Amino acid sequence: MNEYVVNYLKKDIEGYYFDKRNNEYKLKGVCCSFDRTRKDKALKQAKLEPVSFVKVYSYVNEFLELVREENGFIEKNIKIDTIKLDGKEHIIIDNGILVRDNNWSSSHWNGKTYDRYDKKYDVIKEKFDLERVSDVLWLKFTDKGHLAVVAKSCDINWDSEQSCGLLVQEIGESFDTSFAFVFPLTRQMIRTKAEPNSFYRKYSSEELECAVGNYLISKGVPIIDYFSHMGYKYDILAENM
Repeated sequence: MNEYVVNYLKKDIEGYYFDKRNNEYKLKGVCCSFDRTRKDKALKQAKLEPVSFVKVYSYVNEFLELVREENGFIEKNIKIDTIKLDGKEHIIIDNGILVRDNNWSSSHWNGKTYDRYDKKYDVIKEKFDLERVSDVLWLKFTDKGHLAVVAKSCDINWDSEQSCGLLVQEIGESFDTSFAFVFPLTRQMIRTKAEPNSFYRKYSSEELECAVGNYLISKGVPIIDYFSHMGYKYDILAENM
């Protein structure tokens, strides 16, 4: 069986710094006065022609189908459906949701789990039979059509003071809050058909976030918050395996 995901888990060490105190590599900050790595990368990405929303959606859906196939689910998930969030219907196309008129209440991470989040995630969890409300991948764009970020978890936001928002400001653009792409990370994406009840997931949501972002980069899609999907830490041992 082909292994698709592992080919897209590589992280770009340019986006990380070595934390001597903790003896590990961590994602560079956006507000750091003496390091402009992420800002300069955003400016370079912004000079590239945006890829159409339709193509970006298609690429993500395509990759998630490869993941499902790798996990033993050969029949493609082809469907058109709707989901009602906050009293409004939003369209489901294959593996994702096109959510319009976005208004997401803020989430709160207590160090172990999300103890507060928008109840729309509960609706998505039930509709897609997710294991966790945080098993969600989401993409938001700028007003100029650039993909702003590929992110995971139940914390969709339009906060201009967070890292992605600051990078979007850096390039002179703003968020397009009229829509977001939401891709629920279903059991067929995180577990295999052969071992649906395994104690360990085959893929974590962090791994799928990284893989999808890197897949989009391989397809020529510019991402303004270029390093975000690669994760907070860089494991140099894992990268060399």
